[in-house]
Amino acid sequence: MRPRRLPNPGIRVFCFPHAGAGAGAFTPWARRLPQEAELCAIRYPGRENRIDEEPFEDLHLLVNALEPVITPLTDRPFVFLGHCSGSVVALEVARLIHDRHGRLPVALFVSSIAGPVRHSSESIHLLPREAFFERVAQYGGIDASVLDDPEIMDVFEPTLRGDFRIAEERPSQHTVPLDVPITAVGGRHDPFVSFEDLMAWREETSAEFSVQHIEAGHFVLDQTMERMVDALPAYRQQASAG
Repeated sequence: MRPRRLPNPGIRVFCFPHAGAGAGAFTPWARRLPQEAELCAIRYPGRENRIDEEPFEDLHLLVNALEPVITPLTDRPFVFLGHCSGSVVALEVARLIHDRHGRLPVALFVSSIAGPVRHSSESIHLLPREAFFERVAQYGGIDASVLDDPEIMDVFEPTLRGDFRIAEERPSQHTVPLDVPITAVGGRHDPFVSFEDLMAWREETSAEFSVQHIEAGHFVLDQTMERMVDALPAYRQQASAG
């Protein structure tokens, strides 16, 4: 979804949502980007106006479905940003677009999730219903009124489980690093993702890498967006110079 379409954007920002979320998580930022930047918020099946569509449970299938939709919009400099499980999808889409078309984002922002080499064997998506919802609530990012509504959760549960399965069954073997600057953002008080987990993203890039370990818990989407927005002018300038 592109909430503020530009006739000739200087740079595009592709945002990949966390488990259970959709494009709406990013739309408030459309007018906070620099004037020449266009927001492209990814909306997977099984949420928002795609609620009736079957959600993906397999990372490979999701990435292969997204690539032909995203690639035509990578005709100018672009940035990828993912929050939590969205970081996994962003990385794999970047790999596929590079493999198929030789294009790379000028930057990748990831947040609140361990780098692939520190992949956990935990299977949250297999937890019993009550335990699963309790764990989802601990992560934040989904309104309590939604989690407390049994009818909504009956509809939404397959989507949530599918998103967690995608993150939990992602590839953990080491692959060739991408020549893309990566910024990893996480909260100092995140009970699920440690500083060492964030540092593991260093293995995914042959370019610059930085960690922003901030005073926050697990849900740092807004803080990650803020850091990306602040960095956009520099990335745009570098792309123009290149």
